Amino acid sequence: MSSKANKYQHDDHVPHEEHGGEEGWLVSYADMMTLLVGFFVILMSFSEINQEKFEEAKKSITKEFGGQYERPYGDIADKIKGALDKAGVGNQVMIKTDESGVEISFLGTAFFETGSVDVKAEAHRLFNSVIPQIKMESSDFSIVIEGHTDDVPLAGGGLIRNNWELSSIRACRVLDFFLAQGFSKDRVTAVGYGEARPMVPNRDANGVAIPANQAQNRRVVIKLMKGKGKTL
Repeated sequence: MSSKANKYQHDDHVPHEEHGGEEGWLVSYADMMTLLVGFFVILMSFSEINQEKFEEAKKSITKEFGGQYERPYGDIADKIKGALDKAGVGNQVMIKTDESGVEISFLGTAFFETGSVDVKAEAHRLFNSVIPQIKMESSDFSIVIEGHTDDVPLAGGGLIRNNWELSSIRACRVLDFFLAQGFSKDRVTAVGYGEARPMVPNRDANGVAIPANQAQNRRVVIKLMKGKGKTL
């Protein structure tokens, strides 16, 4: 075999320089990340998000990376709380926020005496001072008013037969104040849940009533929900 042939044979076994090695693994990495994102999107579509846990996670992650966590609708909640504190009922109110809006819970007998649907005189003054603040802060929100009771049955013989009716009428009484302050009827909804959605257990494991818990469960909740649709 000639020397030229030997040279060609030798050249055939010389490895060729490969191009795009780095780009190759980057493409594979990007494909993997895309698949992972798609996988988590599918998981999320089958899951129900616990908004409180989601916000806690977001708060922790933000703090971990040195950012500043901003509570959703925190500015609105703070202004409403300021108006409530000024009205002297801050200790009877719980305010929560999440991505959907602001929730204001008036606990115990802030608005009504036990078993009554007549709004207390001091509640009239409270509404007159707080509802304008809510109106100012919630121009693009819908308002949902919920009535809740404890698990003590109503005494028989009256016009109101059960806790469902009691909670519904109370919610409607509060709704009247919003309408009187100029809220549009298509933005305000009233609903009664009776004893069906307690914040805390009404009774202990032995079935004995817990008065402090029952007082918390007797409440009116005002929800400022983002958007004009009525969402319960």
